[in-house]
Amino acid sequence: MDDLTQELDMTDDEIATDNRIEEATPLVDEALAATDRKAHNQEELSALRAEVARLQDSLREAASGAGRLAIKEFRRKAQAKPIMAAIAAGFLGFLYGITR
Repeated sequence: MDDLTQELDMTDDEIATDNRIEEATPLVDEALAATDRKAHNQEELSALRAEVARLQDSLREAASGAGRLAIKEFRRKAQAKPIMAAIAAGFLGFLYGITR
């Protein structure tokens, strides 16, 4: 008898105890491990995206605060020395004009 005929003649109990079913399947194991790694990587990627979004919000707030502070400081200095502020504004206007 050939192998195929023997397999067809086997009972359910004999099939269940057949060791060929429990052979190592390295490709399946590798595929399952890759799927697990992919799921883990997706979780890490989501966490990193959330962290980047949080950092962007913090940076926007800090930049906005720094801009307001710079404007406040400029106004304070311009009020303390109005002639210097006028000279600086004229110089900046001149530079802007010659670069156009």
